Amino acid sequence: MNAKQELWAPVIRTKDSIPQIMFDVFLALIPCWLAGLIFFGLPALWIVLLSTATAVLVEALFMRYPLSLKGIFGDGSSLVTGVLVGLILPPTVPWWIPIVGSALAITIGKLVFGGLGNNIFNPALIGRAVLLLAFTAPMVKYVSPFDAVTEATPLLAMRSFDWALVWGNVSGSIGETSVIAILIGAAYLVFRKLIDWRIPVGYAGTAFAVAYIWGLDPWLAVTGGGLLFAAVFMATDMVTSPVNPMGRLLFGCGCGLLTILLRKYTSFPEGVTFAILTMNALVPLLDMLTVPVIFGARRSREQRFATTIAVAVVICLAWGVLAVINRTVPEEVPATADGVYLPLVETLGTDAYATAAINDKVYYFTGAQEAPEKVALVGSEQGYHGPVYFYLVLDGSGRIEHIQILTHSDDPGLGSLITRRSFLDQFIGLDGTELVADVDIQGITGATISSRAVIRGVANELERFQEAFYGSAGDDAAAGYVDGSYLAEASGFGGPVKVEVTIVNGRIAAVKVLEHQETLGISDEAVKVMPQRIAEANSPDVDLVSGATVTSKAIAVAVQKALDQAEVKEPGGSQGLAANVPDGVYRGKGAGFNGDVVVDVTVAGGRITALEVVEHADTPLYAQGAFTQLIPAIIEAQELVDARAGATFSSRGLLAAVEAAVSGAAVPSGGGLAGDLPDGVYRGRGTGFGGEMVVDVTVSGGRIMAIEVVEHADTALYAQGAFTQLIPEIIARQEFVDARAGATFSSKGLLEAVETALTGKEAQ
Repeated sequence: MNAKQELWAPVIRTKDSIPQIMFDVFLALIPCWLAGLIFFGLPALWIVLLSTATAVLVEALFMRYPLSLKGIFGDGSSLVTGVLVGLILPPTVPWWIPIVGSALAITIGKLVFGGLGNNIFNPALIGRAVLLLAFTAPMVKYVSPFDAVTEATPLLAMRSFDWALVWGNVSGSIGETSVIAILIGAAYLVFRKLIDWRIPVGYAGTAFAVAYIWGLDPWLAVTGGGLLFAAVFMATDMVTSPVNPMGRLLFGCGCGLLTILLRKYTSFPEGVTFAILTMNALVPLLDMLTVPVIFGARRSREQRFATTIAVAVVICLAWGVLAVINRTVPEEVPATADGVYLPLVETLGTDAYATAAINDKVYYFTGAQEAPEKVALVGSEQGYHGPVYFYLVLDGSGRIEHIQILTHSDDPGLGSLITRRSFLDQFIGLDGTELVADVDIQGITGATISSRAVIRGVANELERFQEAFYGSAGDDAAAGYVDGSYLAEASGFGGPVKVEVTIVNGRIAAVKVLEHQETLGISDEAVKVMPQRIAEANSPDVDLVSGATVTSKAIAVAVQKALDQAEVKEPGGSQGLAANVPDGVYRGKGAGFNGDVVVDVTVAGGRITALEVVEHADTPLYAQGAFTQLIPAIIEAQELVDARAGATFSSRGLLAAVEAAVSGAAVPSGGGLAGDLPDGVYRGRGTGFGGEMVVDVTVSGGRIMAIEVVEHADTALYAQGAFTQLIPEIIARQEFVDARAGATFSSKGLLEAVETALTGKEAQ
């Protein structure tokens, strides 16, 4: 042997052919593809099919393979490249992106180097890198699984590990989200001895350690984004990874280090693509540095030193190139906030939107600034562990059309529930006057602070929008109000803040904070000072108390709601719910939690003087508490008031019943079927399906109070259903109602019996 020969070409003897190896890699990728299909649907199928078909056909055409099935697929490497390109793309990319990506991967990443075995860079990552630089907007747009709502990747939306990352039920690229699917593929490749454990373990282990040292969640760093997928399927590429065991370990460690560095210091949150490509360039140097020492031969100290210097120079050059790339990426294309893509075109419906900075807030809007059609904005509010950033789209009147959470720092388990559509969909269609926690928006049990932060932040941004585009809400405050006391509440930091506003001679005479759940010590000054400022200014548009801005804002919003109740109506108009209703007792019903809530409303002098809940089927513990609070409030305000927290459905049922009673649909005493009949029980008869039907009708105060079927010969199954529906409706409306379908004859018999009872005018 030549004593100067220190590098021997690696020789591996194996029975596996290249097509067999490629087929095994393809099989290992199938679990990731299936996971993508489950979470992202048909787009995951078509994108991967397009990328795969393009890669196979482009290589076949350039290499002039025979036009047969075996000739087109060749050695199978183009098949694997095409599948990889598709799996590392977001499921939202346009149809042409996978085609361009695969074409670039095969031509630039593989064929220009001489084909399989000669390329120095991973072809699929070459395609992805070009797409990221040339078509950034579609490449950084991700959606949530199943409902396909635009969403940030876990690396931006989460600050700590979540088990959803293991299953893959998170936003991301098609094949990169499911840790379980990736590990299944990895296990198969290890079993087939096609990958060396040193590269993926070195990759993931180094990323874990570096993230831990920097104070990041190491589990999120490894399981979030495409790190694990890249460690198993990209970094282990036989052609572009080192051949020596130590070189493979160092290669994996370098990929892990660069990935975390790129995520932290560049505009690309993923980092995997450029980390592996950088290490691909260093593979020849790693092979030289880590070649085993042959027995009897020595490697010169000068060669080791030269190799180390060369590695350092290449790393510095690579970082210089990345720094230039980072500086040349346009900051406004695509529009982002805290590194998260803003779907302006998708949510505003056009790319012809304008941008305006008003009161230090950037708004994106369509139409004229004086009369916007749609407005998009980014807001924030302090959550449990840090700021919660959210994206809003409003219509011209200020009602919410779209909302999504961009980033937050709250707990990954309960805190991250604020990103779920089940919570966010509650905001759709609401405006700034309809955002009371646990009334208009149900908070999240166990994540109260996080959910209230979103509610509070959205309410604040809606108020800023109104001021920016339409002027301050307090501009009309001096117009004068109707004398009286008015109750209202708004969402504070700890819960609802309830206020009472007293109007005397058309002006605010006093403001009193009745109830609140704010933090004692912090909110005290706001509770004391804000009512004085508002009363003196005759407007809630006053300076907030420093150090207690959230509580101050809640008091101001609640006062404005009270003033909305007290505002002057049109000249000659009447005030209150019952202003134009004749004196009498009116019955109405509304849908509660378990059934109808039936109320009697007493009206005298155009005012509601009494409310009585006649019937309800809701849970007494919750419903009765709501009724006890609501009834005095309605009588005092002579208006419908806000529902009570904790009994929302019962409250709304009561309010709907009151509204129905005084809306004119109900009949006052003395004006219904019973007319001027004296109090008593009246018997009547009618003809049903099976014969005679006898009823007793109880009258009191000129109203029908009860109807009892004493005797009938109809089929019980049908007749009883008709009676159960008809009798309460007749009593509520004090008039005849339509017969019930399916029991027409029984219904008509009952109605006839009631009529004969009341027209006979003889009480038993």
